[in-house]
Amino acid sequence: MTNLILVPTPMEMEQLQGVLTPPERTDIAIQLCGFGPIAAAARASNLISRYQPDRVLLIGIAGTFDAQRYPVGSAHRFTKTRCDGIGIGTGDSFIGASQLGWPQFKDAAAQPEIGDTLPLDSGFVSGIPASGTLLTCCSASDSAEMAATRRKRFPDANAEDMEGFAVAMACNLAGVPLQIVRGISNEVGDRNRDDWEIKKGIMAAAELATQLMYRAWLPSPS
Repeated sequence: MTNLILVPTPMEMEQLQGVLTPPERTDIAIQLCGFGPIAAAARASNLISRYQPDRVLLIGIAGTFDAQRYPVGSAHRFTKTRCDGIGIGTGDSFIGASQLGWPQFKDAAAQPEIGDTLPLDSGFVSGIPASGTLLTCCSASDSAEMAATRRKRFPDANAEDMEGFAVAMACNLAGVPLQIVRGISNEVGDRNRDDWEIKKGIMAAAELATQLMYRAWLPSPS
């Protein structure tokens, strides 16, 4: 069984090295998928075609919309990802693709149409619950006001990233299950990097992802 681990940026990859410890008895490839939805979708599709994985794990950092339930320094495994930014307009006037009645992908001869929300592989793993919605944006929120606008449109959003939906799209089209683990490095809208806890977020994500791999990825004893 082949497992593909995707990491958005070299910074995240560098910090994950040495703390992310995949099981030795599994076939695993760890690759960069790129920063932002366009690079992540294209690169994920390329890597899925190359490795033909049985499953994919995206791991990196994210901002939190809910600092009480998803605090800075924690890590989470999400159940779905949503997309913001594909549609018409900006801010309060924005209308998403699904609202317009234009799915982001539709092929009557293939799988069901894809709108602005995609489910993730959130099957039962002992001790590692999956919960929450990861909102993928083309640009990160740059203020508390922008964060509030996005949360108003997506009240179920718990965290914000820039790759989750893109990788989920590539996996969905390829028929490959995707799990996403994100470490929370900052509050959404806070652009002061001095306030961010990137190392804590990465360490938390690495710990959670390692537990996930050991509990769900190891082959059953023969």
